[in-house]
Amino acid sequence: MARPVPADLEDALAASPAARERFWSLPPEQVDAWVRYVERARFPGARRRRIGQAVRRLGVRPRAATRATTVETNGSAPPVAPPNDNWLVWLLAALVLAALIGLVLWLAVFRDNSKPGPTAVVVGARSSVPHVVGLRVQAAKFQLRRQKLGATVVLRNSPKSRGVVLGQAPRTGARVPQGTPVKLLVSNGPLGASVPKVVGLSAALAVERLRAAHLGASLNQVPSTQAPGTVLAQRPAAGTRAKAGTAVVLSVAKGKVSVTVPNVVGRKGADAVVVLRRAGLTARPVSVPSSQTRGTVVAENPPAGRKVAQGSTVRLNVSRGRAQGPGTTTTTPPPTTTTAPPTTTRAAAPPVRGPYGGMQLATAVQRIAQGRQQAIVVYAASSRPVGTVLSSSTAGSRVRLNVSAGPQPAPATSVPDVTGEDAATAVSDLRAAGFRVIQVKWPVTDQASDGVVVAQTPAGRAPQGAAIVVYVGSTG
Repeated sequence: MARPVPADLEDALAASPAARERFWSLPPEQVDAWVRYVERARFPGARRRRIGQAVRRLGVRPRAATRATTVETNGSAPPVAPPNDNWLVWLLAALVLAALIGLVLWLAVFRDNSKPGPTAVVVGARSSVPHVVGLRVQAAKFQLRRQKLGATVVLRNSPKSRGVVLGQAPRTGARVPQGTPVKLLVSNGPLGASVPKVVGLSAALAVERLRAAHLGASLNQVPSTQAPGTVLAQRPAAGTRAKAGTAVVLSVAKGKVSVTVPNVVGRKGADAVVVLRRAGLTARPVSVPSSQTRGTVVAENPPAGRKVAQGSTVRLNVSRGRAQGPGTTTTTPPPTTTTAPPTTTRAAAPPVRGPYGGMQLATAVQRIAQGRQQAIVVYAASSRPVGTVLSSSTAGSRVRLNVSAGPQPAPATSVPDVTGEDAATAVSDLRAAGFRVIQVKWPVTDQASDGVVVAQTPAGRAPQGAAIVVYVGSTG
């Protein structure tokens, strides 16, 4: 279907008879082509220009080159095609494609370079270096960027916190070209690990603490009055920093040399003191009643043959002879002038003294243990019943009990040392040696001492058949 001819095109053709005649002599498809050409104009000015161009081209007579080119076989005028305006579409498409290619190239190549950083600056422009020492490295870089300066970071171990600026170059206030990198000396934190405090701990625990801190240990034993194995000093000191694996030198208390207690029972007290002194021990003579010769050592504690630390004190029980006075029996010889039989006077039992005097030994030691004290039992001849406490007194942190061994005590024999044995074994050993046993529970905190004898009394010699008090550890 042919397109209608616009009114403005019809008016322009009417003004030019030649153009109008030729226009209407064109084939229908050519007429439609000219109409489409005019209507493709988007703006009034462009439409008027296209109408004028159509009138001019249609009004020009074709040159007569040949009959074939001037006159059609059917008698119609030769076709006159409108100008081809598709090049505009291709031009727009090319421009759009170029724009897309440019955008892709910018995203791929130039976008990363758009981040803040050292950029080209005006030749000759200078900036003043700001003061950034003491700031965190991020804040220092920000201050430098504001002055159009760069930054290079050098790390160094320091007691300062990690990331703090320790120094800068150039110095504060220097005028340098913009873009100049400022060297920042930044703390990398303290070097190594912190040395823990181990003074006062046992050597084994100190080594464990140091290993947990990734440090080593070197032990150096030194003489000391403290418990063997106690750490007395350390180097480096606690709180200092050291590289991982550094050996901390520990001064550890050295145990005293062990010596064997010599046998001085039966010697004179003065001689026994000299013998103990030569062996590196200290003597503590204690005068006790005994049937043996006055001044003779009747017992020693610790007993002979035991290993003790050099310088330990050995108690010596030195006989003062039989007691005279109350408790003795006096026989009056018959007078020479009479035949009457001699008169025998029975002495009264000696009086008891102290808060535990008159008690049985088992009762006394149990009551003393309730007050968290231990007893020191010393047997003596007395007319009181065997096992009766004759007197009691405080001896340091312990309570001394003088206990009756009867008027004619059995000979004294060595008491087996059962400390460190379990209760059943200790009782068996003491009974096998001819002694009776009194067991007393004693509170302990070490699980290894639960059910084990931690102390005994007497510990040296005692009359055969006497009661030996053993303190058995209990964690309950």
